[in-house]
Amino acid sequence: MNPPPWRGEAPGRLDVLGGVADYSGALVLQMPIRAMTCVTISPRTAPGLEFSSDQEGTVALPWPEPRDLVSPTGEVAPLRAWLDEHRVPRWVCYPLGCLLLFCNAQDWRPQGGLSFAITSEVPTSMGVSSSAALEVATLRALEVTSGRPFTGTGLSRLAQRAENEVVRAPCGLMDQLAASHGVPGALLPILCRPDVLYDPVPLPEEVVAVGWPSGVKHAVTDSPYGTARAASFMGKKILEVELVRPMAHLAELPPSLVRSVGDELLPPSLSGAEFLTRYGSADDPLSCIQPERRYPVRAAATFPVEESFRAALAVHLLRGVHTGDPHGALEAVGELMYQSHAGYSSIGLGCPETDAMVDAVCKRGPGRGFYGARVSGGGSGGTVVVLLKPGALPELRRLAETQTFGGAGPLPIIL
Repeated sequence: MNPPPWRGEAPGRLDVLGGVADYSGALVLQMPIRAMTCVTISPRTAPGLEFSSDQEGTVALPWPEPRDLVSPTGEVAPLRAWLDEHRVPRWVCYPLGCLLLFCNAQDWRPQGGLSFAITSEVPTSMGVSSSAALEVATLRALEVTSGRPFTGTGLSRLAQRAENEVVRAPCGLMDQLAASHGVPGALLPILCRPDVLYDPVPLPEEVVAVGWPSGVKHAVTDSPYGTARAASFMGKKILEVELVRPMAHLAELPPSLVRSVGDELLPPSLSGAEFLTRYGSADDPLSCIQPERRYPVRAAATFPVEESFRAALAVHLLRGVHTGDPHGALEAVGELMYQSHAGYSSIGLGCPETDAMVDAVCKRGPGRGFYGARVSGGGSGGTVVVLLKPGALPELRRLAETQTFGGAGPLPIIL
């Protein structure tokens, strides 16, 4: 173990294809950005914990005994009650949740108080996974602090638990895997069943993928994301029952099969009450089905199945780009991105601002070096990913400076 202070860092990510299909077991394509989050842990002379952020300020808390708040089986209900009792700010729940779950998972306790200093360049609420960057950076710092590293995808899995169970955001594992295992300048194919990592796919020199922030804040705890997630699991349950085909993941199905199912079996829209009466539950612990709400079950079931197919096709196109027609392959990948963006809108995760941004890229087209675009991450704002020639970057920057679709003023392009 190195002497203090102990440091860990992790990047944000661009979601080039996949996004909300991750919780349905789809193949997704992720790429780290240059912006990093850094967590530095130092011993304190005073007891307890201190969390300081260059963006949020400083919070001091008493040391909570992990054994009292996280059961041997991993149950965290006492921890959530403790957080509520001490009115812990949401931003602190990320590193604190990581700390307590780490102590439980690695059977480790610090010898005294600890101070967590957080600095970050990763934009928050912009669909580039600032939360996963914070979680992974915190756990990497704890690995150094304790001298107890994870193996395989263990760190990513624990980071997801902190977000799901402590922060109570129903994300898949995609973001944490991208922050932990992403390679700069390459797409990381992840088969989310739950954590199969394939060899990175370097982007050809003819293109770059960048993020264009919309200025519309995004959070996976908001209702559109939760509604889309619940609808996809409702669709999975319906297809399992009606097709008499149990499955671990919705994206196991081929697109042609889902398309062949009629509206009478997989309706475009279904109320929560109707679903609960017919099928009982959606078999997803992170989805709460509201009886009075209507869910886009057909679109939500179709999207991850087709998105996984699009991601697989994009991998084949990009791996073969040097042996065929690079321009034609990149145009095809761009079209897959446009299809993906339309799929987001079909499940209620679009917004006028990101639609206008994608439309602006589409109108410029491959002839001007713009191949494709789609909303990133959880949708409903955030960042639009653009695939374009390096020579087209100045035009994209001018577009971002002159047309502020999100009303927040010009925002820098994310590389």
